[in-house]
Amino acid sequence: MDLGRLLWVPACAAGLAVVLLAAFAIGRTPSRTMPHWLLAGFGALSLGLVLFVPWLRGAPLVLVSPDVLVKAVGGALLVLAAGVSARGARVRLRAEALLGTAPVPLDEAVAALRAGRSPGFGVYRGRLESPETLVSPGGVPCAFYDAAVHAVGAHGRKGPLLSRERAYSPVLMLRGERTRASVGFAPSGLLAPVEVRRCVAAPALTKAELLGPPAEALSWERVGTPGEACWVVGELRRGPRDGTYELRGRGGRPALLVLGGEATGTGGVLSRRAWRHFAAAGALSLAAVFMLARTL
Repeated sequence: MDLGRLLWVPACAAGLAVVLLAAFAIGRTPSRTMPHWLLAGFGALSLGLVLFVPWLRGAPLVLVSPDVLVKAVGGALLVLAAGVSARGARVRLRAEALLGTAPVPLDEAVAALRAGRSPGFGVYRGRLESPETLVSPGGVPCAFYDAAVHAVGAHGRKGPLLSRERAYSPVLMLRGERTRASVGFAPSGLLAPVEVRRCVAAPALTKAELLGPPAEALSWERVGTPGEACWVVGELRRGPRDGTYELRGRGGRPALLVLGGEATGTGGVLSRRAWRHFAAAGALSLAAVFMLARTL
């Protein structure tokens, strides 16, 4: 070991000490108050030490051929680009349905399906229904919620994040005047406007917070209220039992459920999101071509 590498030994020891202290800090910090930069810094420092120790010993950082490593990275970028492009295609399909298709009342679509005419993929209008009722952090009875609870900052502004809370009823339904259909959904496919409501912050594990008065907080939450008008982007089909119906996406995937009466605006947002996916897929493809061209 030469003198230059020998001088880096104290830095390596200090790095190991910092990693141990960070591990203890992460273990003692409640998950709802843990900052994301702490986890990112811990991971970056650990990776740096993994790469630094072989360099300190004079060994190569990777044990494979550089050409093999470059090809592996290029292939991984191509696979990632294909996945991002497929995701963008699904988002664009939903956006085109919201922008270019008039919402069909659920009762009319069910009547057409009973008559042997499949409504196909489109936008269906009705009201949200759920057999179970949840309560959001802001105190709203709902079928689902996705909330970010923040402390109240100076002058009533948004303070630090206290917790992230999500809950969904296991069954969501679209109800018409005479019929109803179950909705196959995923949490990422539930779109609702964000509203700010006052709530009470959950106490931490300290004795002072458990015995003291409850602290006020603000909840930025998306809530689906039973009886609220909504649109479902998907395909209407018969259910597993006679007289039942279900709404799902293409190929049995989850459908998109939109609340708030802004289907056109949501379609524009989804269209821009799809183009961002396509742009990211193009950039990943160019990077993969550049990596693979170096091995030719």
